[in-house]
Amino acid sequence: MSPVFFILITLLLTSIVWSVIFLMAWYTLGKKSYSLFWACAFMCSACQWGTILLRPYFESETLYWLLAVSFSMGSVILGTWGHSIRARSPIKIDYLLALAVITLAAVYYYKAVNVHVGLFMSLYIYYDILLLLINAVIIIKHKPKSLPAEIGAAITYTLCGVCLFIAATIALMQGSQVNQAYLDLYTLINFITVPTAHVGMAVFIIFIMASDLAQEMQKLAMTDVLTQCINRRGFYDVGQKKLENKLSCEQHVSLIYWDIDSFKNINDEYGHAGGDEVLIQATKRVRACLNKEDIFARIGGEEFVILIARDSELKAKQFADTLRTTLASKPIEYKKQFINVTASFGVIGIKCATIQIDKAIDLADKALYIAKHEGKNKVAYAMPLN
Repeated sequence: MSPVFFILITLLLTSIVWSVIFLMAWYTLGKKSYSLFWACAFMCSACQWGTILLRPYFESETLYWLLAVSFSMGSVILGTWGHSIRARSPIKIDYLLALAVITLAAVYYYKAVNVHVGLFMSLYIYYDILLLLINAVIIIKHKPKSLPAEIGAAITYTLCGVCLFIAATIALMQGSQVNQAYLDLYTLINFITVPTAHVGMAVFIIFIMASDLAQEMQKLAMTDVLTQCINRRGFYDVGQKKLENKLSCEQHVSLIYWDIDSFKNINDEYGHAGGDEVLIQATKRVRACLNKEDIFARIGGEEFVILIARDSELKAKQFADTLRTTLASKPIEYKKQFINVTASFGVIGIKCATIQIDKAIDLADKALYIAKHEGKNKVAYAMPLN
């Protein structure tokens, strides 16, 4: 038996193993649809290697070739589909599927109708290369700062695409008839590239999934379950960095510390479920007023903090009053009852990036105390931190 046979057996078995791993990941890690697509992609790869192994048993060489090509293209399409779902990419999979059909039709034409060895051996590989490069772009552009696993995957896809481009071009250089020298070189490059890329891509995809899971766990640890705001820990983690970043951009930064007035009375009258509903609806109203870059956190109980940056000091200072009027604008409905809700606010402007966020919170809290003392439903301003 030739070494190629053992390589194909290895590829077949590893493809099945990877497929099972991704299927288990889909089942155990939240049933993310992209995991299922990746499981199907590796199963397609297994079918491709199985088809090649069974080549002697095919009566029709054309049928054998079209099946092998279909499984190869199907594997890459499904992998691309999975990456586009994970990255929420706007890429149109329909177009890629249509291009796959056209490519497969061209392969059939040059295999069975107007025989051209170079074209029927290379066309589908060029299609695979295109999708590999699209995958690399999707992965690397998924986030403003790519994860190490994403960088590794993108590099692996790109290198695989480059090597396959060389192999496909050598196959194309055969012309209409088989050229044994070119065919041997094509086979050599293919069987060096494919096993390495096959393992590399699978491993990096697993690393990507592990990184995604770690980020989700970190996000959960920093999120308040009831209101979906970040919690105290999350605010202290990101608030200082955001403060320094915004001040370096010469924006006007304010920290707003606020809580719902007479919240204990709401709990006493409507129960804790009613109090929870007030917190949920109040945070929804506030969140609707925020910019994407603002940081909104629940510090504890009915107390919240917001870090904002605006292009003028006046806008930053007045924003708390906008929130106050928004909260008081209409009652919150709970079990056909209407709960009037107001809040008091303490605001401090921050003009120095070296100020610690906990010191700003402490001073804003003192301003909040003044707002409460003045009759609630008020905004009080602390002296800016220079």
